[in-house]
Amino acid sequence: MKGWLTIKEGSGFREGVVNYVKRRERLIYDQRKIDENENNGVLKKFCPHHLVNSESKANITCLVYSHDGTELLASYNDEDIYLFNSSHSDGAQYVKRYKGHRNNATVKGVNFYGPKSEFVVSGSDCGHIFLWEKASCQIVQFMEGDKGGVVNCLEPHPHLPVLATSGLDHDVKIWAPTAETSTELTGLKDVIKKNKRERDEDSLHHTDLFDSHMLWFLMHHLRQRRHHRRWREPGVGATDADSDESPSSSDTSDEEEGPDRVQCMPS
Repeated sequence: MKGWLTIKEGSGFREGVVNYVKRRERLIYDQRKIDENENNGVLKKFCPHHLVNSESKANITCLVYSHDGTELLASYNDEDIYLFNSSHSDGAQYVKRYKGHRNNATVKGVNFYGPKSEFVVSGSDCGHIFLWEKASCQIVQFMEGDKGGVVNCLEPHPHLPVLATSGLDHDVKIWAPTAETSTELTGLKDVIKKNKRERDEDSLHHTDLFDSHMLWFLMHHLRQRRHHRRWREPGVGATDADSDESPSSSDTSDEEEGPDRVQCMPS
C-alpha cells in the first residue's frame, strides 16, 4: 500500500528512522526493539485517512521532524502537506494540513522554519516559495523563488532566520526577513487557483502522471538550457546589438524587490 509513513524510533528522535519511499504511510520503527519477525519492526503508521483507500497515486516526496521531534511533516506528490504528532497512536489522523502549492512536476522538499518550528515552508511547480504559519495553516508569505518554474529544495539555517532554496535555474538563493511592512501577498489567490485547477485537471485522467510529468518537465528544462547555451555562443543566435540589449544573469539576479517582500540576499 502506497503513501503510508513508517517510523523506527530510537531512544531519541534523532535516532529514529523514517521509511516513506514510494509509500503513502509513515512507518515508525524503534531501533532498540526492532524484531523483523514481528510486524517487520514497525512501531507506528500514519497516513491521512482519505488517502488510505484512495485510488490516487499519492506518495510521500519529503518528510522531516520538527526541532524537538514531537511533530512530523510530510509532503505528498500532487496532494497537500500534512502535519502529524509523533506521539499519537498508530494510525492516528493528521493534525494540520497546508494547501496552496503544487507538488507534481518534480520531487518537492518541505521543511520547518524558525527556531521552534513555527512555520512550514515548501516550493511549488509554479516557481514560488510558500510559507505557512504552522499553528493557523495560513499562508503568511510567498515569493518567486525560481524563474525556471520550480522550487525543489529548501533548507533553513539552524539558528539564524535565513533560508536557502534551489530549483531548476542556475542559482541557489539565500533569503532573509528584511521587510519593514506587512506583506500584501499580491497575486497569491490567482496562483493558488491556478495550482488547484491544474491539479484537478490532471486528476481527471485517473492515471499515474507523476513520472511522465516529471520526465516531460525535465526534458523541457534541458532543451531550454541547451538553447540558452547556443544563444550565448559567439556568432550564434543574436547579433551584437541584440546582445547589448539583452539583460545579463547578474542584472536579473539583482532585480529590485518590493518593500513588502522577503529579500533574496545577493551572493
